[in-house]
Amino acid sequence: MHSHRKLWSIFGPVILAFVLVIILFFLPIKNHHTTATEKQAAVSLSPIVFKNQSIKQQALSDKQTKFVPFFGSSELRRMDRFHPSVMAARYHNYTPFLFGSRGTQSLPQFFNINSMENQLTDQKAVYIISPQWFTKQGVLPPAFKYYNGSYANLTWLQKANPNSPYDRYTARRLITLIGKDGTVGADARKIAMGKSLNSWDRLVIKTRLGMLKHEDALFSEFQLNRNYQRYILPNIKKLPNKYHYNTLYKKAVAVGKHNTTNNQFNVKNSFYTKRIKPHLKDVKDSQKYMNYTKSPEYGDLQVVLNEFRNTNTNVLFVIPPVNAKWEKYTGLDMQMYYRTVDKIKFQLHEQGFNNVLDLSHDGGKQSFMEDTIHIGWAGWVKFDKVSNAFISHRQPAPHYHLNDKFLQPDWTNLNPTPANLTSFKEQQLNR
Repeated sequence: MHSHRKLWSIFGPVILAFVLVIILFFLPIKNHHTTATEKQAAVSLSPIVFKNQSIKQQALSDKQTKFVPFFGSSELRRMDRFHPSVMAARYHNYTPFLFGSRGTQSLPQFFNINSMENQLTDQKAVYIISPQWFTKQGVLPPAFKYYNGSYANLTWLQKANPNSPYDRYTARRLITLIGKDGTVGADARKIAMGKSLNSWDRLVIKTRLGMLKHEDALFSEFQLNRNYQRYILPNIKKLPNKYHYNTLYKKAVAVGKHNTTNNQFNVKNSFYTKRIKPHLKDVKDSQKYMNYTKSPEYGDLQVVLNEFRNTNTNVLFVIPPVNAKWEKYTGLDMQMYYRTVDKIKFQLHEQGFNNVLDLSHDGGKQSFMEDTIHIGWAGWVKFDKVSNAFISHRQPAPHYHLNDKFLQPDWTNLNPTPANLTSFKEQQLNR
C-alpha cells in the first residue's frame, strides 16, 4: 500500500495534468463573444488580446459594429477625451480596435496582423510608426516575447514559405529574438535555410494550434481590463454634441494648457511630477547621441508592408512628433530625426503606400503633446480629423509594388541623406 501511495505521489500529478489537457482539448469551443466584450477588448490594450485570436477575429468580422484596427504602441494608452476611441464613440460610425502598448513595434505587429489575414483582406487600417522604434537593436527580446507567443508563431509557421525572402527574413529575426530551441525555433531554422517543413513538423504544429485555439476561446475574456468603463464612457460626455473641428481643437488646446502648468516642457503635470522631476538633471543632453537612421526595424517594417500587400489592406500611416522643448533639453539631434522620417516615408512611398500623415514637425504646437513623445489633446484632434476622413470616405484602391531590397542591410543601414536615397533608388530599386 505504501509503495502505491509513493508511486501516485510521483506519477499522479503528471497523469492529472495529462487528463486535464485532454479535457481542455475536447471541450467545445465558445464561438461567440458579446458586443460588449468586443468593445471592452477593443480598448483593453491587453497582451492577451494582442497575442491570441478569438476576440479580435470576431470583432473585426463584425460588420454591424464596424471595428477598424489601429496599430501602434504606447501612445494608444493616452486616453483623454480627444483620444480616437472617444471621438469615434461620440461622432463616428466605426469603433477603433487598438493594438499597441510599449514595445509593440513592427515585428510583434507583423505576427498580430498575420493572425487576422482573413479579417483584414480588402479592409482599412491605421498604423502609427514611431521613429523611436528604429534603434540600433530594434525591438528588444523581452518586449517581443511579452507580446508574441506560441499561438502567433505557430500560426505563421503553418503558412510560412521557405521560398519567400520575407518568410526567410522573418524566420531569422524570430530565431534572434526567441532562440533556436523548441518547436518554433527548430521550424524557423528550416524556413530560414530555405527548407520546407516535413509532415511530422506540420502535424505537431496542427496539434498544438488546436490546443491553443481551445485555450484562447475558453480564457480570452478573463483578462480584459475596464478601460472602456474607466476612460471611454466618462470622456464621451465631456465632448460637445456636434462635431466641429475648430471648436474641438481650441477646446483641446485649453484643456492641455490647464493640465500642463507645473513644468517647462508643457507635459502633463502628473507625468512631470512622477517621471521627469526626480531625474531632471540626469536627462539633460541624455539623447545627444541617439540615432534612428540605422536599424533592423526597417526590415521588420518591410515584412509588415508585405503582409498589408498580401491582404490588400488600405492603410493610413501616421508618424508622430516628439515634444520640441523636451528634445532641446535632452539634446536629440532633430536633423537625424527628420532624416529618419524621410527614410520611413521613402520606404512607404516607393512601394505604393501613399496615405501618410506626417506629424513630425508638430511637436512644438501648444497642447499637441501630452508628454515627451506621445501626442494628446490637440494632437489627437488633428489625428482624428485625418483618420476619420480616411476611414469614413471611399478611398482609391491601393496598388502596392513591394521590393525585397528593403529587407537588405544596404537599406537597413543606409544613412538617409537625400543623395543616398536617390542613389539607393537608382542602383537598387530601378534595376
